[in-house]
Amino acid sequence: MIGGLVAIAVAVWFFTTAQKLPGKDPIQWGAIGAVVYYVTVALWSVVSDMGFLADFHHRSVTIGAFMHYLGVALGVLAAWLVKRRWLTQTADSNGSA
Repeated sequence: MIGGLVAIAVAVWFFTTAQKLPGKDPIQWGAIGAVVYYVTVALWSVVSDMGFLADFHHRSVTIGAFMHYLGVALGVLAAWLVKRRWLTQTADSNGSA
């Protein structure tokens, strides 16, 4: 539930940022934000269920919830890095030139 709400928030975040920048398609960037978030969360889900991390994930409800929400946080971090690197950096370099 929280993951879906965060994905919508990331898509809106990318969309509104792209609206403010010239030459950026807001719908495309909103979709990119959601995809980056979901891919990161999916990769974290796979990695956290393998090997020694699976022991932590299934040891208790508290640790399992922490591992789940850590994936959400990693998804937001990955989206922020993509936004900073490709969406806003090109606008900063174009604006200063």
